[in-house]
Amino acid sequence: MKQKRSYKRTERVGQQLHEVIAGLLLTDADDPRLQMVQVTAVEMSPDLRYAKVYFIMLDGEEPEEGVEPALERFAGFAQRSIGEQLRLQFVPRLTFKFDEAVMRGRAMDELLSKLPESSET
Repeated sequence: MKQKRSYKRTERVGQQLHEVIAGLLLTDADDPRLQMVQVTAVEMSPDLRYAKVYFIMLDGEEPEEGVEPALERFAGFAQRSIGEQLRLQFVPRLTFKFDEAVMRGRAMDELLSKLPESSET
């Protein structure tokens, strides 16, 4: 009897892409604006042909002007590297999206930290 996989192929491929792209940003990105980019998640389409790569800036700010166009240029290089490193039927087309959820979470944490602590008696 075949054992049921604990998670989907899209999640496994997304995790592999996350690792490869994060590594490429650390070691091979030649644009200095990309040195502050951190990949937070990769979301795959069901057919594995498209990948949304979510990112944040390490300084906790919104991306400065020029970061997103630099990521678009980097996407071509990353796709070629993915094709060389991973055994996939199709190399997914990458699109980079700023991860606003992380920013909202940080803002919420900041607001909560300003609340006075309740003293229970």
